[in-house]
Amino acid sequence: MEKSGELIPVINYGVHECLNREFTVAIIKTATFRPPPTPTVQLVDNHGNILGEEIVNNEQKQKHESNKNATFVTPDFVLTQDPKELENNLKSEALEKNPTKQAFVLPPVQFIEVEELEDTCDVVSSSPDPLADLYIKEYFNFEDDAKLASILVGFNVKKD
Repeated sequence: MEKSGELIPVINYGVHECLNREFTVAIIKTATFRPPPTPTVQLVDNHGNILGEEIVNNEQKQKHESNKNATFVTPDFVLTQDPKELENNLKSEALEKNPTKQAFVLPPVQFIEVEELEDTCDVVSSSPDPLADLYIKEYFNFEDDAKLASILVGFNVKKD
């Protein structure tokens, strides 16, 4: 769930939430599968402020393009804070005065296809880290192909 030894730690809350459901299924998808409805990666500080996020749709991209403080690091990832301000916050003297830490967070994401099933509730999905993705593909006899990716979907069943 967490890679804390990294320069910027990665915390996979999404996988944690999937595994805390009554049922968890693994899906192998290709690039033709629909994009996620919300960002699957966010850069967050320890106060919960979103410093950057993955771009998953045109509406979100247009919103950030109109924000003068937003900077696209790649076409699919935007810093939502002015890069100079972010750089100043990361300088060692600033960290000594205000030790704000950052982490890449993989939040739980909605999975509409399972939410629409009559008896399901508390549905979440997430992508596992690259090593877990490889393990899942190998376990189910899929080749290690970058065009294939695994998704975990966790859900509970409604009780009558």
